[in-house]
Formats: sequence, structure tokens, C-alpha cells
Amino acid sequence: MTTPTFCTDCGHELGIGRFCTNCGRPVPGRHPEATPTVSAPAAPSAASSPQPRSAPVVPPSADQVPPSARYPMYADAPPTVTAPTTPTTPTTWPQPTPPPVPVLAPSYPAAPKDPRPWLPWVIALVVLALVAALGAFLLLGGDDGEQAADDSRDDRSQSGDPSGEGSEPGAPEQPDATGTGAPVDAPDPDDIEDLTSDVTATVPSIAQPSRDRKGKPVRFVVANMWDGRPRTAWRMAGDGTGETLTFDLGEEVVITDVGMINGYAKVDGPINWYRSNRRVRAVQWEFDDGTRITQEFGDKQAMQMAAIGPVTTQTIKVHLLTVTAPGKTDGRDFTAISEVRFLGATAD
Repeated sequence: MTTPTFCTDCGHELGIGRFCTNCGRPVPGRHPEATPTVSAPAAPSAASSPQPRSAPVVPPSADQVPPSARYPMYADAPPTVTAPTTPTTPTTWPQPTPPPVPVLAPSYPAAPKDPRPWLPWVIALVVLALVAALGAFLLLGGDDGEQAADDSRDDRSQSGDPSGEGSEPGAPEQPDATGTGAPVDAPDPDDIEDLTSDVTATVPSIAQPSRDRKGKPVRFVVANMWDGRPRTAWRMAGDGTGETLTFDLGEEVVITDVGMINGYAKVDGPINWYRSNRRVRAVQWEFDDGTRITQEFGDKQAMQMAAIGPVTTQTIKVHLLTVTAPGKTDGRDFTAISEVRFLGATAD
């Protein structure tokens, strides 16, 4: 018996097994239970009885698409195979999203340890010591100490103490002009006194009255320069450079010391009028015999005195040589003098 190439039931192309891989039917010639394929019979004889013949195997048409192979456990009915009319679009399944790749922080090698961990502490201690020394210097010295010395000298001068005549340390300044009068002997220290309280003065001009922070009127008359109150002052508008003030002592006296508070020495709340107004930096004291003494002033709110050689005079002229500009903070364009002082004795 010849083995067919196609299944006699479903027409699927046969492989090498004993069953059809499509419908599971036994393959004739390979399986004993398969129906044998009948070849063309010979002409029957008269003596033999007719035998039934199986239907001829019809191969599938060439345009028929065979079904996909399947491997059943048992034989089942042959499936109906139809050719697809339109091509099907294969289904594209979503691809899984790959998990994010973790980003690791870069690692750096550890810094080497400082072999001298105590060095920063030593530097800090040295800096603290320098700051402490500077603070002690500023507290114990500087302008505050100088102002306290000036105030103490002023108190001794007012009380008539001959050891504190208001003179600067060292030898008295000698007159820078010969003068026309005869030499004068220095008065006895016990006779030296403050001669300022009885003077009168002539000034270039007087500024208009003002008001303080409480609304009270403030006047800048000439008598403010010898009232013993540094918070009051004579004041003129503008720059007083080149102007002259004349003081009359009322009688002839021997002058030994002169001085002044060279600005408006008043602090009114947050406002320091000494810094706001113009300040006198240098003057020339002129006496009746033509003697002239030049004095320069520091920038401090205190009486600054200058010792001179004894000079006999009744009037004292004060020529303003140098005056500062108005202060940068709350500046006022006024030239001011809070106090003047003349020490000496009555002429014999």
C-alpha cells in the first residue's frame, strides 16, 4: 500500500508520523487502523462477487491556504478552512518600560586630617588678645582722656588754682610779633583769675534765632560766649573765615592765657550740633601793643587754652583764620563759638 501525501480526511499535508498533524486521523499505510487506499481495481470476474470501494482521495485545490498545524491529543472534526479576504494587521503589544537607572552621587576621597588641629584655636586666641588690647587702649586713652583733662584744667582755672592756669604743657608760646609796648613782668600766680565775665564784644553778625527739638526758642547772642554754658553759643551765618571778633575787658589787664570752645558744643537728642555746624580750626589773637598769637584747635567739644607771654592790653581781637565746612550729617552753614576765656591779672 502506498502512503498518501495529503490527509484523506482534511487534505492537510502529511508529515512523517502515523497520524495527521491537523485532524488526527490515522495515516493509511502507517497505522493499522487506517482505511487502506484502494488502487484502481481490475476488471471483475464473473465468478467473484462485487466488493465495495472507498471514495477516491481528492487533493486540495492549489489556492486553498492550509490551516495552521496543531497537535491534538484526540481526533476531532476537521476545521473549516477559509482563505482570508483581507490581510490582518498584527497586534503590537506595548513594550514594558525599563526601570529607571539609579544615579549614584560621586564619591570623593576623604580629605586628609590636619596634623595640627590646635592651630586654629591658637590663631583665634591671638586675635582675641589683640582686640582686647585695642579696646583697653581706646577706653583708657584717646579723645575722652584729653577732654577729661581739659575739663579738669578748666575747673581749676575757674576756682583760681594757680597750678591749673589752663596752659598747655611745656613753655608758654612766645608772641609772634614784637609789639609796641614795654616788656611786662608775669603776674603773681595768686593774682591770676578769669577775666572773661566782665567783657563786651563786637561781632560781624548774629544768626537768626532757632528752635530746639522741644520747640523752645534758641538765641545766639554774643553773651553766650562767656556765660559758662557750653550748650549756648554765638553763631553767624555762613563761613566766618577772615572775620574778626573784638572783646573789650573794660580796663587794662595783663593777659597770660587765652582759649575757646571752637564750635557749637551742644548735643540735642540724636543731633550733635558741634559736628553739624562749622567749627573754627585756627585763630590769631591780637592785643593792643600789636602782639599776635596764633592758636590751632583740635576737633573736640572742650575748652582749648594756650599760654602766652604776659601781654598788657584792654582789648583782644580774634581773627578767624580757618573754619571748617558744614557737617556731612544734618549740616548747618553757620560758624559758631560756644565759649571764650581770658586769664590774667589787673595791671598795677
